Amino acid sequence: MRLTRKQLAEQYPDQWLGLINVKYVDDDGATLESAEVKYTDKSSKELLMEQIDTDGELKAWYTNENTLQLGMVEVMG
Repeated sequence: MRLTRKQLAEQYPDQWLGLINVKYVDDDGATLESAEVKYTDKSSKELLMEQIDTDGELKAWYTNENTLQLGMVEVMG
């Protein structure tokens, strides 16, 4: 199920999320608009390994105080 940035933060406060099918505002590649949650129970290190295994298809985001932090784990190819 696709959730907005606000819904992600509200439903999963203070958690690392593994997101797929990420949609960005104005396709800017940085400002998350919505996504589907694949993982909610992994650490940032575990999510980084998942990102490597999926060639960056999975995006890791940390929710904090009803927002998503700008710093996301990115896989550089």
